Amino acid sequence: MVIGSFQFLFNENINIFFQDFGTPLLDTLFKVVTNAGSEPVYILLASLIFWCLNKKTGIRVMYVIMFSAYTALLAKSLFGMPRPPYYLHKVTENEFGFPSGHAQVSSGFWGYLGIRSKKNRIIIVGAVAIILVSLSRLYLGVHYLGDVVGGIIFGLTVAFISYKGETGFLNIFSKQSRNSKYLIVISLPIILVLIASLQKSLLKEQIELGVVMASVGAGYLLEEEKIRFPDVKNKKQKVKRAFIGILILSSIYLISVILSLINPVFTYVMYAALGFFSVFVVPWVFTKME
Repeated sequence: MVIGSFQFLFNENINIFFQDFGTPLLDTLFKVVTNAGSEPVYILLASLIFWCLNKKTGIRVMYVIMFSAYTALLAKSLFGMPRPPYYLHKVTENEFGFPSGHAQVSSGFWGYLGIRSKKNRIIIVGAVAIILVSLSRLYLGVHYLGDVVGGIIFGLTVAFISYKGETGFLNIFSKQSRNSKYLIVISLPIILVLIASLQKSLLKEQIELGVVMASVGAGYLLEEEKIRFPDVKNKKQKVKRAFIGILILSSIYLISVILSLINPVFTYVMYAALGFFSVFVVPWVFTKME
């Protein structure tokens, strides 16, 4: 239970204050912002970094996004705190409120890029993006101020721990045998899902994350083994890769959505396909095309 001086962070009056400025245009704008701050969009952004900027940064930030999303779901289930009253909701959300997954994933993504790049423009863009996504959750009435503050703190913590711990982990990982590496990237998501299963709530979302994590890990190991596609050399190549990559992933997504209407199990197939295609199939297409 939230007590004492922190009570104001979980008061719907803050949501009402923002909604008092509401207009149909602001409703649409903040819905776009909140969708842009979702996990699938950040995975796409990480894929663009992987294809068009720097492969190592891309794969690392993908894992930061997935761990941020996973820990957010775990914390939601652990704390079990409610969202603001339904009459304030401008979009549909059903699960627990604290912490805000949108704020946490945004903070993890931009926090990691800011720490890693140490470039002021990345830090400024990231700060603006985090604030806008957090404000959208307040305005749309689906999170308290405390939810987004908690999400930001947790997300930045995941980013900091990931940055500080990645060198040691990669040193250990690089010394493993080929089979051991595949075992690690497959078993880690399984372990995380098993931990989540002890809580029983929000399990579907965590299974989806586990499927993405396993497919990305296995796909990247295969890419390093079979393809090793190089980073881009010029702006024209960068634009071509972005266009082709988005086209392929969009096609996979649309096909999977249609199939999932026939059988819900195809939802998990979709996540596996998107993860594997982003780090293996799309790079393979690049090498053939270039």
